[in-house]
Amino acid sequence: MNLKHKRAETNGVRLHYVTAGAGPTVLCLHGWPETHREYLGVIGRLGHKYRFVAPDLRGFADSDKPFSGYEPKTIAADMLGLLDAEKVERFHILSHDLGGPPAVALAYLAADRALSLSTIETPFFGLDYPGYVDPRVAYWHLAMHMNMDVTRFLIEGREEQYLRHFFRDFAYDPTAVPESEIQAYVLQMRQPGNLRASLNLYGCIPQSAEQTRVLTAEKLTVPMMAWGGRSSFGAHCIDSAKAIAENAHGGVIEECGHWVFQERTDFICEELDRFWAGHGGDRP
Repeated sequence: MNLKHKRAETNGVRLHYVTAGAGPTVLCLHGWPETHREYLGVIGRLGHKYRFVAPDLRGFADSDKPFSGYEPKTIAADMLGLLDAEKVERFHILSHDLGGPPAVALAYLAADRALSLSTIETPFFGLDYPGYVDPRVAYWHLAMHMNMDVTRFLIEGREEQYLRHFFRDFAYDPTAVPESEIQAYVLQMRQPGNLRASLNLYGCIPQSAEQTRVLTAEKLTVPMMAWGGRSSFGAHCIDSAKAIAENAHGGVIEECGHWVFQERTDFICEELDRFWAGHGGDRP
């Protein structure tokens, strides 16, 4: 895997990102507490067919950690600047977890450029359809993390124990995420400012809900795929995709939790490859 580490100035921040592979471009937006690393398995499997651009989002790892700008539309603007720096016109969007809300915003804001949107294990805030349940009701840590100061007070110095809980307890197979990966995420979370900054993705959930509500007042025209693990978000992801998009694919992955790329690597890579190939996968 010929992974290149790069930096780019975009939308007032300096982002670290990696590129690899050749073919149609796939922009990857990670969740919490991960970084671009969560996509290395996908890149290794599909890098011979697609070119991947995977940043550390603002607030994470080796990217800038400003005190503001964590709303979906702002992060989407970060991504557009990054794509411009890479001279990419058309692209697929791939997201996981809290990378999902800005990925949805990006699909709306760049509907003329986005070939497709894939949201994997994503919480959807601000929607209103029959059976919709706000993820803040089902997941205790969302409301806790929104209170960023208290969360920092409780987690700092205990990052390893706390993150290991998420990687093991939120998985169907508690050994799916290797210990070496857990240690890598613990190390980055201990970087100066990383915990404080990354928690802003939770602190901005009310703004995320409002921005998503406004954007999704009209149906998304970009083809969308959504998958959730049976032991995690389940049907929430595909039900939300069907509610907002004209063209929605996906479903529920059996014997799978939150960490889909590690737990069901073969399955999700096959689904992504099929989806991208069917929606402009042959276009540069």
